[in-house]
Amino acid sequence: MPFPPLRWSLLLALMCLLAPGLSQGAGSKRFVPIPGGESLRRDAAKAYQRMSTAARTDGIGLWVVSGYRTAREQRLLYQRYRKGLGPRAARPGRSNHQRGTAVDLIVGHEESSIYRWLEMHACRHGFRRTVSSEPWHWEYLPRSTRVPDPGTDCTGRPLPPRTPPPRSASDLS
Repeated sequence: MPFPPLRWSLLLALMCLLAPGLSQGAGSKRFVPIPGGESLRRDAAKAYQRMSTAARTDGIGLWVVSGYRTAREQRLLYQRYRKGLGPRAARPGRSNHQRGTAVDLIVGHEESSIYRWLEMHACRHGFRRTVSSEPWHWEYLPRSTRVPDPGTDCTGRPLPPRTPPPRSASDLS
């Protein structure tokens, strides 16, 4: 029976917590911490923070379970994958996690409100889904991520009109 994506994300997060020292480089000036104990390359971290704030404004919470990975951590994940003991993992040196530009997020399934929000808004922040079989994997690729036309979301659908906040009785006088 295949392991659901949410369980793989939690397993990966647990592995990162139980393997101290694997996430070296997080303290360097090139990589900066983001909420949840992960780190990303400085520009990706800033973009992720903006995206997370925008999501929170819309009532969506983003939770990163994997960000920057060292070569050692990527090698471990790849070896586990090759033995059938873990989720799909890129060969060491070929993962954007090692560059600090990829995040794995808890999204649930493709019908979840979190995934739908990312699908509609992530491109505005330079992120896009790059692995079709992994709805949780998003990469910061600002130069090659198309920004939507005004009034549309990242999928090309029209944005719903923003409703102004309700007026209070004191506003009417």
